[in-house]
Amino acid sequence: MAADRGRRIAVIVLIVLLLLPLPATVLPGSPMAIRIAGVPLLWWYAALVAPLTAAVALLLSRGLR
Repeated sequence: MAADRGRRIAVIVLIVLLLLPLPATVLPGSPMAIRIAGVPLLWWYAALVAPLTAAVALLLSRGLR
């Protein structure tokens, strides 16, 4: 049962990570166009935040087995 629960949580986290940039691109003020260290926020999300979060979710889901 714990493995199913961990896998379900990991799948939900991954789906949220995939869907998060879509509404953020249409928000007023264009938050994904904000630059941090000269690089757009969307790049930081796609190259750093999302992969790290996915890896942590995967490790945690495997740890709940």
